[in-house]
Amino acid sequence: MNFVGVETYPEGRITYFFTKGQDFQKGDWCIYKLREGMGIGLVKFIILTQQEAPPEHTRYLKRATLEDKSEFEKRLKLEKKAFEVALEKISHYRLPMKLVTTKYPLGTDRITFYYTARQRVDFRTLVKDLAVVFKMRIQMQQIGVRDEPQVITESCGICGRRVCCASFLGNVKRKLDSVSLEAARLQNLPLASSKISGICGRLRCCLNFEYPIYSNLKKDLPQVGEVIGWQGEKMEIVSRNLLKQTVTAQTKNGIRKDLTKDQINKLK
Repeated sequence: MNFVGVETYPEGRITYFFTKGQDFQKGDWCIYKLREGMGIGLVKFIILTQQEAPPEHTRYLKRATLEDKSEFEKRLKLEKKAFEVALEKISHYRLPMKLVTTKYPLGTDRITFYYTARQRVDFRTLVKDLAVVFKMRIQMQQIGVRDEPQVITESCGICGRRVCCASFLGNVKRKLDSVSLEAARLQNLPLASSKISGICGRLRCCLNFEYPIYSNLKKDLPQVGEVIGWQGEKMEIVSRNLLKQTVTAQTKNGIRKDLTKDQINKLK
């Protein structure tokens, strides 16, 4: 059994396959099954393994021919042309929709146009015009605003790297986990929307990555607002630093004192 890592083209996302009886080498071009049609990519690594293949990684994979590569490049150029033509048509008809991207993968006989919209869109005339221009089946696929960066695949987040949903999260999940505002509060992040929202306008997926760690760290510290006794005086917890495992306590007179977790444990 071979465990093969493939860099998808042109997205640059690494996806994984288990194969039998395929003599792949690093640098080989290969084609693989998508939910609709076929994709193409470059073999980045191959590992021999005795591990049983998980169902999600047993998709079709074979070496690409020169004809496959040539056909893919033609379709890629047609995708760009279709996007430009559709933009002009949408502007001409003043349709209340935002065109996100177009897809024309190998093995299909239709172009799919992905778009977002806040209301129902009558795009029947648009579809007829596009069918006349490209002489093939046209499909309009509405997506949510949170799905948009994942579909575009070239989007960058506030960190300067490709957004998680278009890179590794897209390999293992079809539906992204919901993100709670509590994840931002627990990490003492500013709650201004621009600071904690992704390019999709929703809470950033990466807020969930460290949430379990912060949840565990808060267990041994008193909550904000809790009153403790320190050196014979009652003090109220006004803030916590979970990473440093310290709290700031304040007396009635406004005098503040930073306490470590060890100091607090001695009070118990």
